[in-house]
Amino acid sequence: MGTTNKVSGTSSNGYFLVLEVSEKQTFPESGGSQCPYKVLRLVNEKSGEERAVYLWEEWSYSVIAPGDTVNVIGEFDEEGKCNVDHENNFLIVHPDILVSGTRVAGSFSCPRRTVLDERLRCNEHSTAALIGILLHQIFQAGLMKESPTVHFLEEYARIVLQKNMESLYACGVNENEIYKTLTEAIPKLVNWIALFEDTQEPQVPTVDFGSDNGAKKVKVLEVIDIEELAWAPKYGLKGMIDVSVRVKVDSGGKEGDEKIMPLEFKTGKMANGQASAEHCAQVILYSLLMSERYLKHIDSGLLYYLQSDQTQGIVVRRSDLVGLIMRRNELAHDILKALTTQELPPMLQIPSMCKGCRHLDVCTLYHKAFGGNTESSGLGDIFDSHVHHFSNAHGVFLRHWDQLIDLEAKEMQLAKKEIWRSHNLKNENSTGCLSSLVLDELPQQGSHKENRFIYHFVCRYSPTNNLSGSDRNSISAASSLTKDLDCSLKSGDYVILSTESGCQFVATGIIVELSPDRVSVSFSKGLRLPGGNLSSMREKLLQEVWRIDKDEIMTSFSVMRFNLIQMFLDNEQSSHLRKMIVDLAAPRFDSGCIFSQDPAISYIWSEKSLNDDQRRAILKILTAKDYALILGMPGTGKTSTMVHAVKALLMRGASILLTSYTNSAVDNLLIKLKSQGIDFVRIGRHESVHEEIKGHCFAGMNINSVEEIKLKFDQVKVVAVTCLGITSPLLSGKKFDVCIIDEAGQTTLPVSLGPLMFSSTFVLVGDHYQLPPLIQSTEAREKGMGISLFCRLSEAHSHAIAPLQSQYRMCQSIMELSNALIYGDRLHCGSPEIANAKLKFTKPIACSSWLKIVLNPSKPVIFVNTDMLPALEARDQKTVNNPMEAYIIAEITDGLVNNGIEGKDIGIITPYNSQASFIRHACKASVETHTIDRYQGRDKDCILVSFVRSNENPRSCSASLLADWHRINVALTRPKKKLIMVGSWGTLSKVPMLKLLIDKIDEQSGILSLSNDDFNHQTWALQRCSWSQIR
Repeated sequence: MGTTNKVSGTSSNGYFLVLEVSEKQTFPESGGSQCPYKVLRLVNEKSGEERAVYLWEEWSYSVIAPGDTVNVIGEFDEEGKCNVDHENNFLIVHPDILVSGTRVAGSFSCPRRTVLDERLRCNEHSTAALIGILLHQIFQAGLMKESPTVHFLEEYARIVLQKNMESLYACGVNENEIYKTLTEAIPKLVNWIALFEDTQEPQVPTVDFGSDNGAKKVKVLEVIDIEELAWAPKYGLKGMIDVSVRVKVDSGGKEGDEKIMPLEFKTGKMANGQASAEHCAQVILYSLLMSERYLKHIDSGLLYYLQSDQTQGIVVRRSDLVGLIMRRNELAHDILKALTTQELPPMLQIPSMCKGCRHLDVCTLYHKAFGGNTESSGLGDIFDSHVHHFSNAHGVFLRHWDQLIDLEAKEMQLAKKEIWRSHNLKNENSTGCLSSLVLDELPQQGSHKENRFIYHFVCRYSPTNNLSGSDRNSISAASSLTKDLDCSLKSGDYVILSTESGCQFVATGIIVELSPDRVSVSFSKGLRLPGGNLSSMREKLLQEVWRIDKDEIMTSFSVMRFNLIQMFLDNEQSSHLRKMIVDLAAPRFDSGCIFSQDPAISYIWSEKSLNDDQRRAILKILTAKDYALILGMPGTGKTSTMVHAVKALLMRGASILLTSYTNSAVDNLLIKLKSQGIDFVRIGRHESVHEEIKGHCFAGMNINSVEEIKLKFDQVKVVAVTCLGITSPLLSGKKFDVCIIDEAGQTTLPVSLGPLMFSSTFVLVGDHYQLPPLIQSTEAREKGMGISLFCRLSEAHSHAIAPLQSQYRMCQSIMELSNALIYGDRLHCGSPEIANAKLKFTKPIACSSWLKIVLNPSKPVIFVNTDMLPALEARDQKTVNNPMEAYIIAEITDGLVNNGIEGKDIGIITPYNSQASFIRHACKASVETHTIDRYQGRDKDCILVSFVRSNENPRSCSASLLADWHRINVALTRPKKKLIMVGSWGTLSKVPMLKLLIDKIDEQSGILSLSNDDFNHQTWALQRCSWSQIR
């Protein structure tokens, strides 16, 4: 069985691929029954070495198949074998799936419910659950305070209520009522803290640790952390521990031991004097998580029940751990099975339990959609009453989109897997990771009401660590944090912070600022490393080397699934959406109201700043009974049109929900509304909102009561939020007359569905000829996930479309390119000034002859052909770049700047991240350089495009990014006055769309072929030498 070298002890990073699973039976020597066992043939995914694991006793019932990934926690013998049984070792199946301890503990009664909890983001808001959260926060504050008083916690309760005002609003409760409930519980909290923490108290409390261990005296010596994030990929577990404490435990008169353990707080009471099995399971799993986090054996924990004022000690037994880890393995299997096959665990089939379940609606719909019926549901009339409206066509639609969401989620799961697996390996090509970072300075606590902590990180080896003031600005750009990559991290991204040396996951946060010199991340609380005391923590944090990974969180997929299933519920709103979106019923328009005395109609006709296209678009919105589609072609004043549409709708007294997929698109529209004097409420994370708009967030207002939130919503008719932000408690139960989704062509259908649930009429604004939704999974894209709702409805009902065709961005020659390739000559210039606009140089053009031709303002479109140069593309693993093109782009950029064009008016676009990095290094001037995707919605006076691809087998480009006509359209429609493209005519002309483009440029006499005579080869050689360090 391959090599027999002994494997080192506990293999926390020892991931194995299962090659073969054999089911066998023991043959007892004298009587007795046979016992089943399993043999797993494994291969170490790093070393390629084979191993064998024998699963005995209860472990033999584990569900494992070839192709699964496992982690073996235990020793292999000299023959490469490891036995996993009731007494020895553990096997973790699918360790990359981090299952929360709470999910595992709660999954015993109904695994199907737990998997649905994992897959769906529900919008339920429970008063009881909220009170539990508030009491947790008060209790934790009391534990962190030395000798807290009732008065202190009563005052803190007011602070807690203020922080959670939005959730109070969602629950429909008054803060004064909840305050009364909280204050009634506070004396018990104070008494518990005094009893367990007070060193002056002569009476040490006793805690029952069960029949085998009896009562023990317990004293809390230190509260180490609260809400401690613990992730253990080794066990495939994660959790948020209420309180981590260091305690002294005495038993039988012996001098006690000091221990670290979890303290779990429950606001209810013990049932029959016993802690519930679910709560015990949570504490046991948290003890396991803390053992991994603190690298020491933690064998017990505490459970405190507030209502019955009882504290129970929980001892971690091997037998309990075996059962819980096996349950965790089964749950991971169920989650992965649902993700890959859309198959959920079977229905519970117990009407008395099922009828009160929060997932009854969706559980029954999924059952019917995937072939179930009344008999197999076990619920009889209860089942029928929830699915009677659900047709076969609805089932087809739900199954199709459910699979597409899962395909995309699986791709993100793979990205997250890489964080766990390759944590010790610096991934040079990753754009979603920053490594070798150190803390730059002390954190600043946020000034706004979200009360977050901001930490600043810089490169470990950056010269800025030893410089200050103006010296920092003079360092080479090559040493900067993000210079070497078109970093996919951006402000507003969720990230995971971990230690680079020990692979310790420390916290999750949100990027608030990302510059070439440093990255600033906002955390919900101060950073803390396991172990040590508070006095030494500052030094430990400053000495640590950090890593920041983009957190490819799965929340967006749970929102998408929730949006999708909501459309199939049995209610009026869902029924209307099904009719429009699934059944594709024709949308209705009220043509009669145009001739009425409607002030909104009068305003549109009288507004002089609108052109005819824009008027027709707004009239389409005003007359829509179901929905309207606004096709906003490039530069056609889409945002201005939306502003006037909002004003017109407000004249009718309509309430409006404004949404878009990105924060920037939402805020761009709001900035224009604000300039028109229109008030609104912006819902969203404070860090992600534009500075000009923050005053319109509740966090930026002086809101002190639920009544004030209600009053504000009564005063304001416009509410804005991102499409994924619709889960905000502030939107709970709200309804609007109209929902407007901007960037609808770039938003996936399941994401678009969420906002539409809030209104009776909707407007989609976008351009499906530009970038479609960004889909990572090739299979999902091929099966149609890239088809937006905007595109689906546009193709079904062209009469619902109002096109904006008068553009105010591109000059005539540039516009003709996209007109010829994409828009069928529908675009036209909004004025002669736009059509004839030219680049204006403030100095006489002084440069080489070929560069003068390129810069000539009378030639708005130039294609620089590199076929006669040594300009083949270069490949490095998965990346592709073209150093010669980067050099040419840099020369042209320098020529533009040296002759009077400001850097802020120039943009450089390329399809590839690595080429963007090359170009940034090559350019002396500071010019925005990004991929095509990141230039969507932007424009510049002059745009330079580097196509990169140039090879001796041009046909290979037909499957590249260049074959995507949406991207090409975006690149061609960014410039106002000058478009300069650099590429290989021979290679690009093999791509049909690009051949049409080059032919069109040739018609304008815009092709310039460069030769070796045009370049200083010595300079080029030196440039290549300096760039070799980048690669």
